[in-house]
Amino acid sequence: MDTNRFVEWLTTTKGMGARSAKDVVSRCGRVSRMLAIEEINEKAISSLIENSDFQNGSTFVKSQLKRAVSLYLEFSTEQEKV
Repeated sequence: MDTNRFVEWLTTTKGMGARSAKDVVSRCGRVSRMLAIEEINEKAISSLIENSDFQNGSTFVKSQLKRAVSLYLEFSTEQEKV
């Protein structure tokens, strides 16, 4: 994951503050560790739902992790077009 470009994309395209953007990157890292994967892909959300660590999390945390994955997938898709 190119974290610098991802943070830049989150701040410019999504209008996030630097702190919020870094939080999203951190959540993506958490998802990667949870699923033992190097790169987040389209299967990540369905894999998360089946993951016991994810299932034991609060609704708020689950929502944040799924949102982080969605944002990363959107970023990846846009980067492929460039």
